[in-house]
Amino acid sequence: MGTLKDPTTGACVTLGTRCLFGRHPACDVRVDEPRVSGEHASLHWMGDRWELRDLGSRNGTFLDGRRLSPGERVALVRGATFSLAGPGAAFVLEDADPPGAAARCEASGEFRAASGGILALPDEDRPLASVFEDSGGHWVVETGSEVRPVADGEVIHVAGLGFKIELPRSAAETWQSEGGGLVLEAIHLRLSVSADEERVRTTVVAGGQETTLPLRTHHYLLVTLARAWLGGGDKSIAQRGWVDRDVLCRMLATDANKLNVDVHRARKQFAALGIQNAAGIVERRAGTGELRIGVRSVEVTRM
Repeated sequence: MGTLKDPTTGACVTLGTRCLFGRHPACDVRVDEPRVSGEHASLHWMGDRWELRDLGSRNGTFLDGRRLSPGERVALVRGATFSLAGPGAAFVLEDADPPGAAARCEASGEFRAASGGILALPDEDRPLASVFEDSGGHWVVETGSEVRPVADGEVIHVAGLGFKIELPRSAAETWQSEGGGLVLEAIHLRLSVSADEERVRTTVVAGGQETTLPLRTHHYLLVTLARAWLGGGDKSIAQRGWVDRDVLCRMLATDANKLNVDVHRARKQFAALGIQNAAGIVERRAGTGELRIGVRSVEVTRM
């Protein structure tokens, strides 16, 4: 995900799709210096590159020492340095990767960026809504049993708060450009369960290599869904492995809120491995409240 670094302080800023720099309190990156204009410059993701634009500032925007013309747009590459109104407020494009989903809270103005390809709202501790790319590279929002497309600029309401969603300019293009890494659909998942069902060893097998994940309590959710998938071999792929949310909660002795947290944690753990479409490790069937495991090659064994 795109990241800026202040070379003076070492502070980093995670970039959303659009980032406004200036002295005004509403700017995404506020620079409290008198030479900086209220809305001084902007940085946008254009689908394949980051683009810097001077917004007609009085004292100029400088890229690698060259002053941009008012309104001029220039592409940035990783390591490029730009400054506002001279050398005082400088930034380095530390990471030029595409942005993920982001949101801004309408009440507080707080900016929330996706982590591991998944945007959790209102926050990581309460993932009541999740925004991510599905297996086709389309942005969706998942809230409880509902999974639906989400649009750039849409406001979604979670826990009494409104969040304005920011999405990369072309989700499908960004998805395709990220090819070459691990793909969820290509992995084999091995779940080894202790005799007392208290511990689960989770191993991801891909490309001839095995990666064993740190033990986590949410792995038993994967075991339960994997067993439902393996036990439904007489059904079509479309109908196989689905478990009603309330039934699943009873099986796991949990509630819907804790289930949402466990789903989110499982997705984040797989995303940390660099797996594309990691949010699909647990699928939800829109409008039904049903869930299933998102890999087709899975086994459950005893330790």
